[in-house]
Amino acid sequence: MRITVRVAAVQAEPSWLRLSDGVEQVVELIEAAATRGARLVAFPEAFLPGYPWWRWIDTNQWNVEYSTRCRENSMTRDGAEMRAITDAAAANGIHVVLGFGERQDRRIYLSQAVIDDSGELLSVRRKAGLNSVERKIFASGTPNLPAVHHTPIGKYGALSGQENQRPLLTRALRADEEQIHVAAWPANPNGDAPGPDSSTTVSRMYALEVGAFVLAPTAVVGEAAWGGMPRPRTVGRTGRTRIYGADGTEVVTALAEGEDGILCADLEIGASTAETPQCESPRATRDRKDRVPTRRGSRRAVSGWQAGPDRWALPMTLGAYPDGTAAC
Repeated sequence: MRITVRVAAVQAEPSWLRLSDGVEQVVELIEAAATRGARLVAFPEAFLPGYPWWRWIDTNQWNVEYSTRCRENSMTRDGAEMRAITDAAAANGIHVVLGFGERQDRRIYLSQAVIDDSGELLSVRRKAGLNSVERKIFASGTPNLPAVHHTPIGKYGALSGQENQRPLLTRALRADEEQIHVAAWPANPNGDAPGPDSSTTVSRMYALEVGAFVLAPTAVVGEAAWGGMPRPRTVGRTGRTRIYGADGTEVVTALAEGEDGILCADLEIGASTAETPQCESPRATRDRKDRVPTRRGSRRAVSGWQAGPDRWALPMTLGAYPDGTAAC
């Protein structure tokens, strides 16, 4: 049985280091995606309170001030800010994958929340494979395998940044027959060391390797990001949101780089079998021109639930899941 699911990937500039404004922005984007008929909306990595691109700038004044503000404006997984977002998901009947800075005591984590269309928080996964710069700000999460969430709109999962090219993680998602994947990328004008096209290249290769549709939301770094401080000598391109089919092709025309908006596409999801690909190449509807508001200034995952801070994530062990599917 095949179903058609409209999905949305955000390309927008965060409300840098202003948590309350950022939560309002996320709610507005959820409402805008739902208004356009989307059943799933994906946000970039660390959209709240904004990815710490300043760590790539060799200025101690920036690093001390901005790192402190980053911690102060990160949110908890069970606070009022998260409840406002889950309430928005329920009110609009839409699934949400949100990248955010998660604060616990004095530590902050690069986390991804998965919320279903009833407002239930299905999972919060803390990124474990941090790069050398991220480790200067964030604590490393428990190295758990990601979960694929089995929902009425299909089987979907999510990873952040360079996690999307880690074989142990991608194979775990493939083993559970992931159909829709969220490859969330940050806004960072200077820190994309492999090159300006690395996020799009990795996202496309993920689609080909796993055989899943890929939503690759990427944030924008605009004038508001610099806070009146001088720009570095060179600034890379930002805002490269894409949606790929299982064959690696773009299913909808991308937004212009630096443009705030939501990229939407209709995906034809089919039941997977051992003989056929789990996702057919979509007949996507071109739907990208509507601008979004910009800010001023059995739905549980596969069995593997465990107690503790990362209780929604699967333990990183080799072998088989309880239902007999190979973990990697």
